[in-house]
Amino acid sequence: MSLKKGMPIEFQLETLVKQEGEQESFLYEGMGQIVEMGDWLYLRYIEAETAIPVTFKLSREGKMTIIRRMEQTSRMTFDAEGKGMAMVPTPAGLMEIETITHKMLLEFKEKPFAGKVSLHYELQMNEQKLGDYRIELQFTT
Repeated sequence: MSLKKGMPIEFQLETLVKQEGEQESFLYEGMGQIVEMGDWLYLRYIEAETAIPVTFKLSREGKMTIIRRMEQTSRMTFDAEGKGMAMVPTPAGLMEIETITHKMLLEFKEKPFAGKVSLHYELQMNEQKLGDYRIELQFTT
């Protein structure tokens, strides 16, 4: 089966959130699909707890987008070189927030196709830090 047609994957996603002196971590495991389109890999899955479709759009050139398709779709962009942006749903509508990437590591292995994504970033609004975040994603076909 080709990545261009899509392949099933097994994934493990760990997120760590630090806000206002508090720290929380979350672990998600499950099945999804990975598809290669042009220079991008699209890793898609449905969050088991919320039934929200999630897409990780990954570039081998150090760019990444996370899309969560809800009533109001959230989209967060990251660049290994520094700044990106996020559109996050709030009760008042979509809010634009800046993403500051501190570390991004994208590793891929061809046979069997597998990968690891490590992302450390902070969110800022009006130059005020909202929190520190870490995402560790591993997947394999």
